[in-house]
Amino acid sequence: MEKATSWTRFLGVSLRPFSGHAPLSLILRGALQAAICIVLLVVGARMRAEIRHLAAVDAGASRLGGVLVLAGVVLVVLALAALVKIAVGILDLVPRTSVPGTVVSISERKFLDFLPDAVNNALWDRKNTVGQSWAERRRVRHELVIDTGHGTRAWTLRNRQKARGLRPGQAVTVVASPLVGYVDRLESGI
Repeated sequence: MEKATSWTRFLGVSLRPFSGHAPLSLILRGALQAAICIVLLVVGARMRAEIRHLAAVDAGASRLGGVLVLAGVVLVVLALAALVKIAVGILDLVPRTSVPGTVVSISERKFLDFLPDAVNNALWDRKNTVGQSWAERRRVRHELVIDTGHGTRAWTLRNRQKARGLRPGQAVTVVASPLVGYVDRLESGI
């Protein structure tokens, strides 16, 4: 656990899939993704059936049919990923774990934020045609790190307001979902 936490803190990313997302949000987003994939699969299957009739006459239609089959495979994989998202959300909906400890840090993190500023500016800052700087395209996440007495643990806070008022060195209990690490609430004191 300690090694995984140190790597995620160094890289500025979480290695836990769907880290910090609310379980209900995972269920809803997974259902929407699955519905879109199913609709596109049905439309693609109907197009493929129509193209099959044209394939005997036009060679381009048979190539288009091959592209539709490839798109169908991608859509099936995306639909399966959506079902995994739904299952994880359902499994993580109710159970919560309480982890007492002492706040080590509360920080804003971005992917690859450990690189020197000059490198990050070259990678992420872009100028548009008017000459104004675009906002960085990296997502910001807020990381809460506590010392549990058995090592440090880190959580992604999607809502920074939850950590308002916390300071390093303060005793806190993190109440979080076990699979995705959604922080349900923070309780000051142990």
